[in-house]
This record gives sequence, C-alpha cells and structure tokens, in this order.
Amino acid sequence: MQRFLSFPRHFILSGLVFGVILATSSISHAQLPMDTGAQQSAAQMSQNVTELQKVADRWDEAVYQHDQYALELVLAPQFIDISDTGNVTNRDQQISEMMMKDAPRFQLTQKVVSVRMVGDVAVVNGTYDRLFQGSKLSRTKSRTERGVFSQVYVRARNTWECINSQRTIIQPTVLKGKKKSENATPAKPLNHDLGFHFPGMHHSSDSGSQPQQ
Repeated sequence: MQRFLSFPRHFILSGLVFGVILATSSISHAQLPMDTGAQQSAAQMSQNVTELQKVADRWDEAVYQHDQYALELVLAPQFIDISDTGNVTNRDQQISEMMMKDAPRFQLTQKVVSVRMVGDVAVVNGTYDRLFQGSKLSRTKSRTERGVFSQVYVRARNTWECINSQRTIIQPTVLKGKKKSENATPAKPLNHDLGFHFPGMHHSSDSGSQPQQ
C-alpha cells in the first residue's frame, strides 16, 4: 500500500508568499545601487553648481565694482576670453579695458547651469545677462544683452580660477529709450527696378504698356 505525503494547504500558501517576498526583495536590492548612484550623481552636480556659482558671483561683483584685485583672484594668469563678437583677449587686456576712464559700466549676471568635472578641471556652461549703463564720455547708450557661455576652471589654492571663457549672444542688443523715427524711409519692395533689363522682358508693373515698335 503506497502512502502519499500530503501537506496542509496553509503551509503551501505560506511558502508561495515567502517566495514572492524573497524575489521582490532581491529585485529591490538589485536596483538599489543604481538608484543610489543616480542620487549621488545628482547631489554632486548640485554641489558643484553651487560652488562654481559662488565664483561666478565674485566675478560679476568684481566687474561691476571695477575691482582689479578681486578679478585677478577669479581669472587665471593664462586666462583667454573669446567675446560674443569673436574678440580674443587675455587677463591683462581684460583688466586694462575695465580700468579705462571711458570704459562702459555694465552689470554682469552669470548663472551656472551645469558643471562637468575632470579631475581638477571644471567645464562650466550657463547663461548671462549684461546690462550696460552707458557712458557720457564714450557716448554709449544703455542696452541689455543676453547669451550663453562656456568656461573652463582649474583648481588653484583651494579655489577655482577661470582659464578660458567663450560667450555667444542669443538675443539682439536692445537699446533703451530709442524711439522709431516717424520720418523713416519705407523699405523698397523686392521687385523694385535694379537698373538693368533683359531684352524682351518687362516688369509686371509695365504689363499695361505696349512695347515700342
């Protein structure tokens, strides 16, 4: 006579539930390192942005106050700047232009958006607003500019110094207080007379006239 082993139904259900919990726990532990890594990466990015934003703020303040010493602490001796017009200058030229008597006074606001770290080098991208207040000596009017920048910083003496900066304007210069002239000459239409004709061809405005015999 064969005997069959029988297990209580509640014992089988308990085993199934335990198996599901064990499998779910394994999946959660497998995903945890990835989620933790992403969170740490985001936290590190935020920390880097905050750190470099403080440097950019010191740069902005030095430019506005025409503070040569403060600007030298932000710009490295080998600093190279490429303006939005393609003008290339070094640190000494930047400082000398800023200290000129007739230099236009402007307020610079740089906002750091992203930071990529490569050892002791930081590649910074962001946006900037530049408000020119104008100067009577240079006869410049107030205007605003907006653009994007890409900068490279190196760590030096427990701080950051910029060695390269390049700007690209994304919004045309806006002149404040400039009114449109009422006597402005209207633009000529595209089909105006260019001063030459091809034989046998006439403008549409001359379609009513008959060719000379």
